Amino acid sequence: MPTTPFPFVRETIALRALEPGDAPLLQRYLNHPALAGRRYLPDGVSDVAPLSLRQVEGVIEQWQKDRDAWTLAVLEAACGTVAGHVRAEWEWDPHTPSVSVVISPDHQRRGLGSAALDLALRFLFEETPAHAVSMWIASWNEEAVAFARRNGFSEAGRSPRGGVHGGRFYSQIALDLLRREWRERQVNRAT
Repeated sequence: MPTTPFPFVRETIALRALEPGDAPLLQRYLNHPALAGRRYLPDGVSDVAPLSLRQVEGVIEQWQKDRDAWTLAVLEAACGTVAGHVRAEWEWDPHTPSVSVVISPDHQRRGLGSAALDLALRFLFEETPAHAVSMWIASWNEEAVAFARRNGFSEAGRSPRGGVHGGRFYSQIALDLLRREWRERQVNRAT
């Protein structure tokens, strides 16, 4: 994958590489009760207990070292505060990366997640060989599924019994957006 030409800037947000100094803000929102089970942390990092500052610093280090992904801070333009993060990873195939967006509950409902996703998709579809971008979302996370659909993603399949939440099995929903669908959305926005 090519290196990312960040920071990206838009009217409402900017995306830039996460820095060690971002750890306290990241810790604050990653530990928010509303994000329980929705934090999209690296393997080996607990998604149950609150994260210590040291653990969050370790998460940032892991993300910075990852060769098959990038994780960027989402900054709210009005105040320059870290409001969340966006991650793209392509693990085994750069033609079909996956993407996730996490916005602090204190900054939600302002369009920051959609703006961050839009910038990430623009980069993935214009600067990489990606022909499809996917999201994997737990079926119990109806808000995230609705977010993906509002942003053009369609359900591509399900993995039943993808995990346990609240003592019950749930499905992992695979949603994707094809390059041609993304281009059509761009044309429709312009007209």
